[in-house]
Amino acid sequence: MTDWELTRLGDVTSQIQDVVKVTPGEEYPLLGVKWYAEGPFVREVVTSESSKASRFYRVSAEQFIYNRLFAWKGSFGLVGADMEGFYVSNEFPLFECDRSRLLPEFLSLHFQQRSVWGEVERLSTGTTASRNRWKESQFANYRLPIPPTPDQRRIVDVMGAVDAQIGALDAEKRRASSLLKLVRNAFPEGTECALSSVVSRIQGGKSVQTSDEKPQSGEPAVLKLNAIQLGTFLASEAKRLDDLTGYTEAHRVAEGDLLITRASGSFGRVGYAAIARNVAPETYLPDLIWRIQTNPKVCSATFLAHLLCSPSVRSMITASARGTASMRKINKALLGSLRLSIPSLQEQSTYVQNCDAVASAVDALDIELAGLHAFRSALLAALLNQELEIPESYDALLEEVS
Repeated sequence: MTDWELTRLGDVTSQIQDVVKVTPGEEYPLLGVKWYAEGPFVREVVTSESSKASRFYRVSAEQFIYNRLFAWKGSFGLVGADMEGFYVSNEFPLFECDRSRLLPEFLSLHFQQRSVWGEVERLSTGTTASRNRWKESQFANYRLPIPPTPDQRRIVDVMGAVDAQIGALDAEKRRASSLLKLVRNAFPEGTECALSSVVSRIQGGKSVQTSDEKPQSGEPAVLKLNAIQLGTFLASEAKRLDDLTGYTEAHRVAEGDLLITRASGSFGRVGYAAIARNVAPETYLPDLIWRIQTNPKVCSATFLAHLLCSPSVRSMITASARGTASMRKINKALLGSLRLSIPSLQEQSTYVQNCDAVASAVDALDIELAGLHAFRSALLAALLNQELEIPESYDALLEEVS
């Protein structure tokens, strides 16, 4: 196994400050850097009229970038070729690597580790968490083990292959999700009627103060709001419920319940609906989630769940939402007044079968993606902790393949 040299970043990187004075009439696309090592993105486009800044810093492809304010959140990445010539403020320092000793892609992989973010948080300085900066001097003094560049290249290549697989799988999931929207929107024609005419009851849960601790097996729990995704129920998204005062059997979530979010801090998430699956025995409704009970002689719960998730009905639901920018809500009267096309039970069954088939494919891709992400994290840790070594024969193999 080759030796990895513990190296100070200031010895193998150089901070780059390509200063550009702000000129009236010019536009400046500014980059931000996403949390959790998801890299830079175009945050906004400003002019001298919309920004008080007198100067920005021009970026170049393959520069290492981070957000001083949110480095502890994993706000690291590399500037892509598509962002060449864009700009940043002084909160986003830029660095070039001495490629004879450190590849920028390898540096980026190091800062994709959650354990590293924890160390950065420990080293960051500031009076409060919101002002907790990791300064350039601290970046320069940070030390990491660096292998010879051929080893770096092998690690980068292997992780790139995994990322390519993740990207391909993610693209497949997006295609399947787009198909699901189309299938859900192709609902059969039927008798148009108010939702209230096919619903026997809309029941709410209870507001409760509780910790965010996950329940142990068999412990009572209350659903979190994000347990209800668009057509998907996440049974694991629940909080331990220490006090059952005021809860009754009527508040218990049962397998097959149709649930809908009545409020959300995100405008697009209001009115998300899903069928409860794999529900733990002692799971209860919170006040921000309703249970909708349909008249089974007229409308099945699974049909209504898919219908409520269709783009056409989603637009009706979000248009009916009321409230502030921080909390949008729907009420029972508005929800009940929605006019929907309700076909025969046989046509509902066919529609549900079509939707379920595509939804199952999306769920399977989700599971596969989650597994691949977990594998990536484990592989990256093993490679960077020198628990796993890529042999030199890998280079010969690549030459044969190419």
